[in-house]
Amino acid sequence: MVLFKFIKKLIFSIWKETSPFQAALITSLMIFILLIIIFSVVQILVPFTYIAI
Repeated sequence: MVLFKFIKKLIFSIWKETSPFQAALITSLMIFILLIIIFSVVQILVPFTYIAI
């Protein structure tokens, strides 16, 4: 829960303290990195669950 509050505060502070273009750029980079992390975790977990079955 603390992580979600941190992310929410980070996004709102980015949008409050920067220009709209910079905020959109930073937010899109954060979303891109988050998608890469999710994809990587799935690629790591799927083979292990297949081996366990």
